Amino acid sequence: MSEKEDKIPQEEPVNSEESSHVADADSVLDFSEESNDELSEALREKDQFKRLAQRAQADLVNYRRRIEGEQESSRLRNQQRIVLKFADVIDQLDVALASEGVDTADSGWLEGVSVIQKNFLNALTTEGFERFECVGDDFDPRKHEALLSSPTDEHEAGTVLTELRPGYLHNDEVVRPAQVQIAVELPKSDDNE
Repeated sequence: MSEKEDKIPQEEPVNSEESSHVADADSVLDFSEESNDELSEALREKDQFKRLAQRAQADLVNYRRRIEGEQESSRLRNQQRIVLKFADVIDQLDVALASEGVDTADSGWLEGVSVIQKNFLNALTTEGFERFECVGDDFDPRKHEALLSSPTDEHEAGTVLTELRPGYLHNDEVVRPAQVQIAVELPKSDDNE
C-alpha cells in the first residue's frame, strides 16, 4: 500500500455506550408520542361510547314511559268501550220502565227490573262514570248531539228541550254525548201581503 492510502483519515470508533443512550432516548421519545396518541384516541373513544350508552339508556327510559302511557290509554279506552255497552243496556231498561203497559206488568217483575237498572247505574258510578243532566242547558257540541230541533218562542234558540239519550262523563271528560232535542227560532213570517 502506498503512504497516501495510509494517511486516509479513519473515522474514530464510536463508543457503543454513547450510541445506545442516544438510541434509547430517541425510542423513548417515539414511544411517548405514540402512546400519547393512542391514549388520547382511547380516551376519545371512551367518551364517545359513554355518550352513546347514556343516549341509549335515555332512549330506553323514554320508550318505557311511552309504552306505559300507551298501555294506560288502551286500558282506559277498553274500559270506556265496555262501560258504554252497559250504558246502552241501562238506556234500554229506562225505555222499558217508561213504556206503556208497565202499569199492567207484574209488580215483582217491575221491581226486579228497576233494581237491575239501579245496580247497573251504581256499578258505573263506582267506576267513575256518571250521567249528566242537560235539559234546560245551552247546547254545547262537546256535550250534546242534536238529533231534533223544534221551533219555539217559549225558549231561547239553542236551549236543550228534551234529552233523548243521556250522556256520560268520566273524570269530567265527556265519554258519550247526550242525544238531545234543541229549540230553534220560529220562522219569520212575511207580513208584506
